Amino acid sequence: MKKLSLAILTAALATTAAVPVYAQEYMFTYSKLYTHMKQNVKEGHDDVKIGFFFLDADTKQLCPIDKAWMEKEEHYEELKSSDYNELIVPLDNNLRQANPLVFVQTPQDRRCDFSMVVMTIEPFKGEVGYQEIEKLMPQMQAMLEDLGGMFASWFTPSVEGVTLEFANKLNSTIQFSNGDVKQIVDGKVQISLAEIGEGGFIRLPQETARVLPYLPKGK
Repeated sequence: MKKLSLAILTAALATTAAVPVYAQEYMFTYSKLYTHMKQNVKEGHDDVKIGFFFLDADTKQLCPIDKAWMEKEEHYEELKSSDYNELIVPLDNNLRQANPLVFVQTPQDRRCDFSMVVMTIEPFKGEVGYQEIEKLMPQMQAMLEDLGGMFASWFTPSVEGVTLEFANKLNSTIQFSNGDVKQIVDGKVQISLAEIGEGGFIRLPQETARVLPYLPKGK
């Protein structure tokens, strides 16, 4: 029954509506973001989390966040973004009850779409072994299904590996312990657990920007 496309799954998960105030400014309610962020502290999600990003509609590259903040009446608090353009929003039940508005500004010359992803908490670097990736896969699967709701397990594609993303549209290679090589094209490469082989590992040319699920049957 796992026959919905990844595009449909993504649409089903991204239930937070971003309302463009003008072309490069977006507005959310904190409570909507909180609904998804609370998955980050759920038992069994030790190594993965929900991340918030903005994706260039044309290039599919991550958009930089120029400015982000929360406000409610006279209260105002700036929000930070990571080195890899992840919007960092604090998880706080008091904020959920106050429900401030969250604003995000992206570059005016780019059309950026809100993107919510399942990703690892820590980046990959150096050599990454089969077992390290293997333990992530059920966590990613569970988080995708939790986000999808009651019947998500029926149509959520199976996680079969990881999608590695690197900064600056890196073009390089991934080295496998069995001697195989795989190309990184424009900063992205998809690797299944089966390609690594039990007891094997991969060697990365640099630290990852994001590690996402690989859902080959969700294309």
